[in-house]
Amino acid sequence: MGDYTWRLAEELISRGHECQLIAAADWHVQAPSFSTRTFFRESDEGIQLLRLPATLPWSERVPRARKVAEAFVPDWISWQFVLYGFDSRGLGFGLGKNLSEIAGDRRNHMMFHESWAGESAGSTFKERALGLLQRRSVCGVLKKLAPPVLHTHTPLYQLLLRELGAEAKLLPLFGNIPVTPYPRFDWLADKWPEMYPHLSGDERASWWVFVIFGTIHPEWNAADFRQRAIAAAEQAGKRCAFISIGRPGDLAGPTLQQLRADQNDSWRALELGPQSDEDISQCLLTADFGVSPGPPELLSKSGTTAALIEHGLPVIATRESSVYAKYTPEMLVPEMSRIVRDFNLKLVKTEPGSLLPGVAGQFIEDLQRAQ
Repeated sequence: MGDYTWRLAEELISRGHECQLIAAADWHVQAPSFSTRTFFRESDEGIQLLRLPATLPWSERVPRARKVAEAFVPDWISWQFVLYGFDSRGLGFGLGKNLSEIAGDRRNHMMFHESWAGESAGSTFKERALGLLQRRSVCGVLKKLAPPVLHTHTPLYQLLLRELGAEAKLLPLFGNIPVTPYPRFDWLADKWPEMYPHLSGDERASWWVFVIFGTIHPEWNAADFRQRAIAAAEQAGKRCAFISIGRPGDLAGPTLQQLRADQNDSWRALELGPQSDEDISQCLLTADFGVSPGPPELLSKSGTTAALIEHGLPVIATRESSVYAKYTPEMLVPEMSRIVRDFNLKLVKTEPGSLLPGVAGQFIEDLQRAQ
């Protein structure tokens, strides 16, 4: 969420707008701090950030945040709303009152980044009960802030909000890894030296390179993916190279072991782990296909999926959708049209390019229409 907010603010400032950032529930600091941070791109400019610990009582957070907001005199306060960001169980009792006190009489915008629990058909009684309490918290926030503009990333969340009586516009997500302007086609030479001779020159055309970026969900059936990928590759006269990059998560060990085991002439796998933004971008530019282990209906809220698309990759959604009432898996925003559910690997890479300018443009346009 931090990188998302920083990058959006940077783009808005580049268009002549002024921005101030407040982290109202920061789990990474122990004491309030106020600082200026420079942009991602080369610039002498910066943006001010107030960080308020999530453990600090609201009676102390509210006046600090309101003082900064009043000094800035914003036209809009944009709440990048993640319910679990305020409470580990997503129970924001009194949250609407506290946020509205920070906002005062300013106009509020809300980006709804995640939903409450218990909506899928397979939810347990405990999940449904928790979801009921979380939904009440969301209702309280919406009532207190009364945002003239409400955004969300996914059609599923749009539907759930509509059932609460709140109409949200879809605002696509941009990637969490900027596309490097300096692609290195020999990047794999250092990272995977034994495979580099096969993935360069004339032999490169005989390989499909799959990449999975970020968290690997425990529910992902890696063995099924591997079997289907090899079968599709053999049919096309190809071989498969698989790369995992980024932080796969604490539960990903057995899954990655399945992908590394029994490597042969038709299957090679490499686990790179955490890397710099530059190296991740180079890796995505090297690949032929992105692989998503997440539920298809939530991919339009995934910054890693957006990053794959920004780097020109078709994305294979390898998990079945959960079942939701009144929701069909085909409800994908246009920017997610690069996602395929089967191994229709006739899709080819497109020209890399950031989604951020388009997202920022729509963000500004939607706010201006509401003024």
